[in-house]
Amino acid sequence: MPTLVEQPEPEIEQTYIPRDLLFREPVQYQGRISPNGAKVSWLSFVEGGLNLYVADANDPKTARQYTFGARGVDIHDWSPNSAFVLFTQRTGDDKTLKTYSLNVWSGEVITLGPEQASIDVRLQKISRNWPNTALVAINDRDPKHPDLYRINLRTAERKLVLQNTGFHKWVADDDLIPRIGIRKNDNLSNDWVLLLRNGETRLLFTVPANETKGTRPLQFDPSGTVLYMLDQRGRKHSVFTALDLIDGNVEVIGSVPGYSIEKVLFHPVTSRPLAWSFNAILPQWVALEPNFEPALEQAANDLGPNFQILASTSDVQRLVIHSSQPDQPGRYSMLDRKIGSMETMFETADSKAIPATSQTRPVRIEARDGFPLIGYLSPALGLEADEATTAPLIILPQPWPGSRMIYAYDPQIPWLNSRGYTVLELNTRGAGNLGHKYAKQMMGTYLERASTDLTDAAIWAVKTGWAETHHISALGTGFGGTNLLQAMARDDNPFSCAVTLDAILDVSGTVEWLRQESPVEAMWLARIFSSSNGKLDTALMKRLSPSQQNAPIPVPLLMLHTDQENNAALETTKQYAKRLDANHTPITLASLKGEFPVWYESKVVPPALAISEQFFASCLGGQAEPLGKEMTDITVNFAVGSERIPGLSDALKALIGQTLAPVPD
Repeated sequence: MPTLVEQPEPEIEQTYIPRDLLFREPVQYQGRISPNGAKVSWLSFVEGGLNLYVADANDPKTARQYTFGARGVDIHDWSPNSAFVLFTQRTGDDKTLKTYSLNVWSGEVITLGPEQASIDVRLQKISRNWPNTALVAINDRDPKHPDLYRINLRTAERKLVLQNTGFHKWVADDDLIPRIGIRKNDNLSNDWVLLLRNGETRLLFTVPANETKGTRPLQFDPSGTVLYMLDQRGRKHSVFTALDLIDGNVEVIGSVPGYSIEKVLFHPVTSRPLAWSFNAILPQWVALEPNFEPALEQAANDLGPNFQILASTSDVQRLVIHSSQPDQPGRYSMLDRKIGSMETMFETADSKAIPATSQTRPVRIEARDGFPLIGYLSPALGLEADEATTAPLIILPQPWPGSRMIYAYDPQIPWLNSRGYTVLELNTRGAGNLGHKYAKQMMGTYLERASTDLTDAAIWAVKTGWAETHHISALGTGFGGTNLLQAMARDDNPFSCAVTLDAILDVSGTVEWLRQESPVEAMWLARIFSSSNGKLDTALMKRLSPSQQNAPIPVPLLMLHTDQENNAALETTKQYAKRLDANHTPITLASLKGEFPVWYESKVVPPALAISEQFFASCLGGQAEPLGKEMTDITVNFAVGSERIPGLSDALKALIGQTLAPVPD
C-alpha cells in the first residue's frame, strides 16, 4: 500500500539525524480501517497540527482532509456501521475536550454536545446495537461531575441516561446502559458500584489504592452479565479475568507469573477475547483462539516483537497494526489474513529519521552480586550489528522506581546513535514490571544497589567490547539521575562525564512534596522507601539522597533542571551544585524555563537534550548539532559553570530571548 500522504523531505547535509525530525509530532499517525473495509483514515501533521484524513481503502489518492489548523485531533475511531468517524479535539485556552461526528458520506461534521468552550464532551462508548448513537459524558450541569447522554450521530440530539452522583468512570454494556460506576475515595481507593435497572446501587468491591493502576474494566460480553477486566486485587501483578455479575464468580483467563497483562484484543462483533499481551524482556502476545495465532506469528516475524493491533474489519480479516523498535519510529501496517499479505500503510516519522534496519538487541548483564540486569543495546550508526565494535557509550537508566526501560521506540536512541554513540538502556534495581526477581529487589535497601548496577553495566560493556574505558557516560532522569550521582561519587566510578535531568537530590523532600501534588505517586514511593514494618525508612532515604552527602565527583557533570513546579527541588539542586563546585567538581548547572513538550510518555525535553548534546560532544567527541529552534521561548539560567561547555554561552547568546545571568542566590 503506498504512503497515504506524501510529506516534503528537508535537505540534510549532516551525517546525524536532526533533532527536529526526531522530537516532533508524528508525520502520520493513528491508522484505522472502517469495519466494512471500504475506507481507511489517519491523522497527518499539516497546518501545525495532526489533522484527520479519510480515503477509499484501495485508492489513497481519494484522500480528503476533514479537520484543519494547529488545534489538531487527539484521537479518532470509526462507528461500528462504518458511517461515521468520531474524533476529539481540545479547544480554547483551557483545552476543553470536544467530541465530533463526521458523516463520511455527506462530509458533514457536527459537535456532539454544547459548543461552549468551558464544557467537556467526552466519548464513552459506541456499540453495534446503536449504530447511529454514542454514549458521551457532558459536564454542563456540574463541571466536576459529568452526566451521561445518548447522542444521535446525525443530529446531535441528546437524551439523558444517567445523572452523575459522584462517579469518575463508568462501564456501559452494548445497549449503552451504564452498568458499573467507579468512585474515588478520600484514601485513594476505588469503589466499584453496580448500577441496577431500578436506579438502586450495590457495592461490588473496593480496590485498594495501591492496586487501582492495575485494576481496570475492559468491556462487557454481549449478555451484559460478564465483565472482562484487568484485575490486580490481592495480587502483585494484573491478570485478565471475567467477572460474572450474577453469581460473583471470577474466572482468570490469562496470567503470567511475575508480569502484568497489559492489553486484551476483542472481536469487534462477538466481543470474544482473541488474544492478550504482556511485556517481559520483549513484548509477547498469547492467542486465545487457535485460528488467530498465525496472525500474531506473522506480525511478530514481519514487524518485530513490539506491535499492537489497533483496528480491524468486522470479520477480523484485515488488521491495522502499529509496530516500533527502540531505534526505529513507529510504522502502521495492514495485514490481510485471507492472502497473508503485510503492507506498510505509512511510517510515523520522516524517512530521513528512519535507520535502514534496527540493530537494538536485548542484553542480560550480571551484576556483582549475581543479579541479572535487563537492558537494550543500540550500537552507534555505522557499527557492525553482530560484532562488538567500540564507540563512546551512553547509559540510560529507568527514570522512576517501578518504571522500566522497554523494547519500544524512544527518540533518544536514534538521536544518540546518529551522533556516534552506542546506547544502553538499563533496568537497574528499582525497575518494575520485569518479573519476580526484579519485584523482590524493588524496595528498601535493595535500591542502594542501583548505583553499583550502573557501574557493573559499564564494566560489562568494556569486557564485551562495546565500550572503552574513559569513553563511557550516562544520562539519568529523575531517580535515574539520583542513582547516577551516587555511582559517580564512588571510588570505582566508571564514567568520564555524565548528565542528569531533574535528578531527585532529596528523597524525603520529594515524597513530602508529592503528598500534596500527586498523592497516589507519593503513596507508591512511600511503600518503596519503607522498612519491613511498613514505616518510612528515613535512614535509607537519607543514604539515597545526594544532597545529604559530601563526596566529590571528579569528572565533568552537567545538571539540568526543568521542573518548574517544585521550587524547593531547584533550591536543593543549586546548593548541591555549588557544594560540588567548591570541591573542584567540573560541574555545570542550568535551569530551563518555558513550555516543554514531553514525548512518548517519558521525560524527554528537547531543549535539555540540545544542551546535553553539546556537553557529550565536548567530553566524548561525538557530533553536535548546533542549538536551534527548540530553544525558542526557553530561558536558560546558569547557577554554576556555563563556561565549562565550550561554545555554549556564545551559542545561547546568539539565540533571541536567552538569559545567561546566574540564578540569584
